[in-house]
Amino acid sequence: MTLRTVLLWFGAIAGPTTLLARTRLTLTSRLESGDNLVGALAFLFTFFTVLTNLMMALCYVAAVTSWGWLGWWSRPFARGLTVGSIVMVSVYYIFFLSGLESFTGIDNVLNIYMHYLAPWLFVLWWLLTPEHGALRFADVPKMLLYPLLYVIVVMLRGALVHEYPYPVLNVDQLGYGQVAIGCLGMLIGFVAIYALTVAVDRWLGRRQLARV
Repeated sequence: MTLRTVLLWFGAIAGPTTLLARTRLTLTSRLESGDNLVGALAFLFTFFTVLTNLMMALCYVAAVTSWGWLGWWSRPFARGLTVGSIVMVSVYYIFFLSGLESFTGIDNVLNIYMHYLAPWLFVLWWLLTPEHGALRFADVPKMLLYPLLYVIVVMLRGALVHEYPYPVLNVDQLGYGQVAIGCLGMLIGFVAIYALTVAVDRWLGRRQLARV
């Protein structure tokens, strides 16, 4: 059994399991605080970390099954988008968010997995997959649609309920100007990481062709 296969099966099992655990804990906490189920689910999916870990799980499961409805998640673009997005999740959390909260017990385990372990295991698995060379730098603007749509939805929800998943998006505390500056910085980061993802994919594709 190759390292790639081990990583694939680990991710296909651990990814959904972690998401289910995170969902249960979040829903329980929100319902106990008086929220309803719809509101609790909406809150859960305002976190870019949760959404991108879900994308990773879909990529893994698509790779180990023949389910047609998951076919898109086997495509090079979907995997490249997920790689770039989860790298941003890990890097941004480590440098800007990790000191803002403290976790204990299962919350701490899930936090470590979703921000520190899972992102880089997915990157390693992606690097070891044989399907490389299909991405183009023209794909970067398409990849940017994901974080841009995320910000739009989260900000619209925040304007209605005055709740934001991350401090950098909290308009009530920072104001729109400061939030815009923060979002611009994140946009630059996404462009750089997505472009790097494409560059690595193209380099790996050339290496694979040279071996044929």
